[in-house]
Amino acid sequence: MKLPLFPKNETYINIILTIFSIFLLISIIIRIPTDRANLSVSVFYNDDSRVLFYTGNEDISGDVQLVIPMEGVKEDSKEFLEKVNGRYVGNLEFYGDQGFVKKFYDETHYDKIVKVHYVKPEELSKYDDYTLFKRLWRSVFERSINVIVLPRADITYKAYDEFAKFFQISQEIPAPDSTNWNSHIYGILLGIFVSLQMPIAILGFLLYSKYWLYISVMSIIGTIAVFFSSKNKFTQMVNFFLLGVLTNFSLYSSPYLNDLDLYRGVKISLVALPIVVAAKIILEIIKEKKISKTYIALFSVVGGLAIVYMLLRSGNYGYVTEFEEKIRIMLENIFIIRPRLKELLFLPMFLLSDVTENKYWKNILLFFGSIGVVSIFNSFCHMKAPMFTVVYREVVTVLVAMAIYAIVLIIKDLILVWTGKK
Repeated sequence: MKLPLFPKNETYINIILTIFSIFLLISIIIRIPTDRANLSVSVFYNDDSRVLFYTGNEDISGDVQLVIPMEGVKEDSKEFLEKVNGRYVGNLEFYGDQGFVKKFYDETHYDKIVKVHYVKPEELSKYDDYTLFKRLWRSVFERSINVIVLPRADITYKAYDEFAKFFQISQEIPAPDSTNWNSHIYGILLGIFVSLQMPIAILGFLLYSKYWLYISVMSIIGTIAVFFSSKNKFTQMVNFFLLGVLTNFSLYSSPYLNDLDLYRGVKISLVALPIVVAAKIILEIIKEKKISKTYIALFSVVGGLAIVYMLLRSGNYGYVTEFEEKIRIMLENIFIIRPRLKELLFLPMFLLSDVTENKYWKNILLFFGSIGVVSIFNSFCHMKAPMFTVVYREVVTVLVAMAIYAIVLIIKDLILVWTGKK
């Protein structure tokens, strides 16, 4: 008897999801106080003598409390450690030399490295006081920034005043997150979760000695396993949600929370499933021999462009159009934490693929829908964000996507009634 690669029993999958859902819900609740504590933030102005933007040429005076390595620092880690002499070191996102800071941490395990967000003076022209406030708000609520550095200007004073209404601003630099959960237990559970839905994935445990690689490989395989292990679209979305939570908890430790280490393989995780789905669709089409090569070529080109665009806009440095940024701000104003646009676009397609009779449209919707469900998983790979922030965002996103799906179905039925086809 030939054993299938994935289980064919929905009850079996539902039992797995129920058990893991209960366990992970308890874990999330237990984690909330820790995540809330990590929202502590201090704010400095860029002319404050306690803050030093360090290029390697400056003397570190006695007033300096925070040393922020900028791009291009050429210095030995031990030499820098002596210069720092117990001060905080800033890991500056976007503009700092994060490579140097990570190397410094790897070689010294210095435990006073904090996450820093800096607004450059030349950036102020792009903001008003409200949009600048939203930028500061996101830096803390979505990325758990410890220190914000601002230029002095009327707009920053107003943004700061609004910001202070939402966060308890510390007069001292907050200590970096020193969380040390038993993340490896969750790593083992991740492997079990994936292997229960795709038994061959158990071979991934062979990589366990190189833990980061094991987590990346197991979770990427997991995106394929949880997609094909169930036919029920709502079950699949829950499955991706749990896979993301497990991956997050598997890496929940100080280096990841302080941006000194990253989930590796983000871009691979984004494209692996869509590529597999596309390949499966194309092979089925070729096997049927009922469709032109033009359709296959068109599907391949459109799918390829979709994947390229998704890669371009992934990550902190991803490309975002001005129109999309306006939509993001609007959604953020409505929901506090904005839903993910990719999911609002692609999850309804994923759901619609289940009720579409035309096989070719069904395939197209399923392909783009796979991008949406992978995005659910990907949300949890942003380790700096508090878990309750990510959970809230994903719950809201899925609910809004389901509402869009329902509206599309209603419109479809109304059209069918109007045209006399129903």
